[in-house]
Amino acid sequence: MVDFKKKLGVKSIQKKVNPIDIYDELDRKSTTDELRPVQIPILKEWWLHRKEDQYLILKLHTGRGKTLIGLLILQSRLNEKKGPCLYVCPNKYLVQQTAQEAEKFGIGYVTIDDSLPDEFLNSEKILITYVQKVFNGKSKFGLGGKFQKVNTVILDDSHACIDPINDSFKIKVSNEHQLYKKLLQLFESDLREQGEGSLEEIKSNSKEYQDTLLPVPYWSWQDKQSEVIKALLESANENEVKFTWPLIKNNLENCQCFFSGKEL
Repeated sequence: MVDFKKKLGVKSIQKKVNPIDIYDELDRKSTTDELRPVQIPILKEWWLHRKEDQYLILKLHTGRGKTLIGLLILQSRLNEKKGPCLYVCPNKYLVQQTAQEAEKFGIGYVTIDDSLPDEFLNSEKILITYVQKVFNGKSKFGLGGKFQKVNTVILDDSHACIDPINDSFKIKVSNEHQLYKKLLQLFESDLREQGEGSLEEIKSNSKEYQDTLLPVPYWSWQDKQSEVIKALLESANENEVKFTWPLIKNNLENCQCFFSGKEL
């Protein structure tokens, strides 16, 4: 008789952790080729000498296969049980493109819907998302002491992510918004000392002077911080404010304020 207990006791196949070996075993679509000559030495260098480095920058020309390199590195981390792993695109349109690349090469991935997927939280698949989903005051990854830990993050086209990350810490409202009007009234005397002519241009509401710009003096900003907080709280549920307020509410002393004829 066959002893099925012994058969069932056979250890499961160990997952590959070298990214080049991982690529060779992926269930790739028939249209995909072998790794490109430029990709192989980068993956070897990362695997042999760089995989424990905390911060790395990879620079390649467009179309040379950075996306696949990033996905293979993340899959290697997952196979080593070093997840969760996150692939961040500069915008939501590139999420679909990156997802198509993962599908083409047979790499498991998920995207964000209403909540963080279990496959991501359990380190089973790579989460592909875009920078605004990660960096905002309502981020599903959490803030302060309540946050979701991520082991490895690939920031794709990091130079293109700089502006969206900066914008996530910025409140911008038009000259018609109540916040603009309240803070302009609060700082009017301070702005007048900065430049009376410029202030009058700003207040004229003329298209000709929309680009006139005045900064709130830092000493005035510090002195009137309590009034600023009250004004911001009154607009804290509006889209222009609510995604930024949680990020800056305890750091307003490090913020700057600018008025133009068009916006605050």
